[in-house]
Amino acid sequence: MILLKIKKINGLTTEGGDILKGTVKWFNAMKGFGFITPEEGGKDVFVHQSALDPETVLAEGDEVEFEIGDSPKGPQAKNVKKL
Repeated sequence: MILLKIKKINGLTTEGGDILKGTVKWFNAMKGFGFITPEEGGKDVFVHQSALDPETVLAEGDEVEFEIGDSPKGPQAKNVKKL
């Protein structure tokens, strides 16, 4: 029996481990955070520098893929990869 964890977060319906695509709305490298606009709609998703590879720098308009994770302050992007 296989169980899938299905969540509805920020207006996005995800199954555990789903990889989503989106566009960086803005990212402040000095502060280490920003927001991603998901391709499938819904609210913008918070992204923290810790969700990126150390050599990755995000800029407005970059296309990315990511997963949704939970944080104490709500949903946020994790495992973010620049396309």
